[in-house]
Amino acid sequence: MTPIASSLLSFLLVVPLLVSAAPSFDYPRNIAGLPRDANHLALDEETRELIAFRRDGTNLGRFTLGSDLPRRQAATGSCATMSSSDVQTLPGWNTLKSTAESNWGKGSYNVVTNDKDYPNQPAQSCVSTDTVPITPSGTPSAGQSCTSQTSSSTGQQVGANGTIALAHSSGTSSSTTSTVTKESSIAIGVSVSATIGFPDIVDITAAFTFTGTFTNTLSTATTATSDQTSTETLTQSNVAGKTCHLQFTTQTCTITGTGQVPMIATGWVWFEYNSATDGHYKWALSIDDTLTNVADRSTYISFSSTTGTTTTSNYTGVCA
Repeated sequence: MTPIASSLLSFLLVVPLLVSAAPSFDYPRNIAGLPRDANHLALDEETRELIAFRRDGTNLGRFTLGSDLPRRQAATGSCATMSSSDVQTLPGWNTLKSTAESNWGKGSYNVVTNDKDYPNQPAQSCVSTDTVPITPSGTPSAGQSCTSQTSSSTGQQVGANGTIALAHSSGTSSSTTSTVTKESSIAIGVSVSATIGFPDIVDITAAFTFTGTFTNTLSTATTATSDQTSTETLTQSNVAGKTCHLQFTTQTCTITGTGQVPMIATGWVWFEYNSATDGHYKWALSIDDTLTNVADRSTYISFSSTTGTTTTSNYTGVCA
């Protein structure tokens, strides 16, 4: 008998259990006091209590399912619900499967996530809060990727000798169009948002970030803008009767690149056996605790990008 089976049977001699699929999401996520080292669960439908166990089968006790408890925000961005089929496309699925079969046997079972009776405890795939970098194609430079021209502002008539304040906008604005080149195997068609980082490129732009929205469907495109401009004032000496204006340089650039948005699985997956195993039919594994290597529970939305930047600089005042 396995250590897990032994600890469970000793507990069940005192309290009989009926279990049902009840996936959870983030620790303790609507389960008051659930320890962070809980690796697998069983659910008592009669008392609405979870029985939690460590990876080695140590019984951690019973915990109340509080559907009205405040949910703690996970360290992720936007999320999509995972189906049982989605879970089975994870790189680490074989580890989840072999762990379940090692603990509870290789008998016939169904893989279940997001039980309809417990909608507030989902298994999800969420965008990482880490900034997703855009990698420029080739080695972009101002000479290869940009054009520059001299521009002028609207003139202002000077009424008296002295000085005149000429306001202008200085800095870089950008627009990035991202096109999905490879879908994540999870949550096809779902839209998610992520923080995207554009790198510093000498003589083109300083590094900046923006929020991008991606629809997990091949060839879909979205556009996001970013504005790093500020309003400044240039003071110009003038002579009465003259008209003063600003001359400045406008540089426009086009940079192509690529990136990958990671979708990270989190929550619980249930193995519902058709025959009782160690006295129980339904068992849950923590995706996070079982697949400790994030790469084993990650899939990716790959995209290509085209970023256009407009930078204004080198302002001088001219009165004539």
